[in-house]
Amino acid sequence: MNTRTLGRCLACGHEGPFPLLGMKYVWEGTEFPAVQCPRCSMRFLRVQPEGDSLAAMYSATYFESDFRCGRSDTHSFDEASFRDENAGLLDRFEKYRGQGRLLEVGCASGWLLKHAAERGWKVTGVELSADAVAHARGLGLDVRQGTLAEANLPAASFDLVYLGDVLEHVPDCRETAEQVAKLLAPGGHFFLRGPITTHSLARSLALAAAGIAGSAIVLREPPYHLWEFTPRSLEGLMRRVGLEVVVLEQAKIPPGRAHGRKGALTRAAMAVLDSVNVPVTRAFNALGDRVVMVAAKPAGPR
Repeated sequence: MNTRTLGRCLACGHEGPFPLLGMKYVWEGTEFPAVQCPRCSMRFLRVQPEGDSLAAMYSATYFESDFRCGRSDTHSFDEASFRDENAGLLDRFEKYRGQGRLLEVGCASGWLLKHAAERGWKVTGVELSADAVAHARGLGLDVRQGTLAEANLPAASFDLVYLGDVLEHVPDCRETAEQVAKLLAPGGHFFLRGPITTHSLARSLALAAAGIAGSAIVLREPPYHLWEFTPRSLEGLMRRVGLEVVVLEQAKIPPGRAHGRKGALTRAAMAVLDSVNVPVTRAFNALGDRVVMVAAKPAGPR
């Protein structure tokens, strides 16, 4: 397993040491401990997979079962399962910029881009997985394989850039956010949707208990999430790259199938806490485990 160990917070530049968060992944004989930056509150894996080891985690199997934290009942290549969801997303996009120039980073199988093009958007995609890129290109879409930096797209060339369940996976969340800001035209919008798992009631209590006990929650699964965002750390990240957060909506996944390997007692406790968490999040926009964030690029010089 090829890994790197971060000596500073990539989100704000703070040099370590970093307090342990009380959580770690264990995968293929390697531990990936989570820490929290004392300056900007960003949570991240201090040891991270890199290079070929990181790329290998996103094979076709990931898009069939593990994408969206394994909480989807279908696979990424099933168009019908995502048509209604994509229609809702596009309705929201069009409130900001009509049918303009759309970039999706981490476009997976390409269904959102396909549906956007059908509605008049000019679409471009970027995707790391060769399997997903092949599928998207088979739909006739302009999808670049590799990272956002490798796509070498022109500055100020998009009205809206969308990342859905992506930013937590990238090796450098600030670098990616800076690239998005550069690619946005003045007045354009960065639309992000994804997990804020450690912010939920169940996970917050579990992390607090682990901290008191001097132990750690052990997740025996691939370390897909290199970054564990919270509303506060996301807002700070956007400010540092020159964007202004205009929407930050939290949501809570209802009680149901727990992700990963968990015992019956743990699953039962999570179900009880989640049943409390759902109405709290709906009423107060707090303690969610999912977020929709929209950040705007200034229309002119500040």
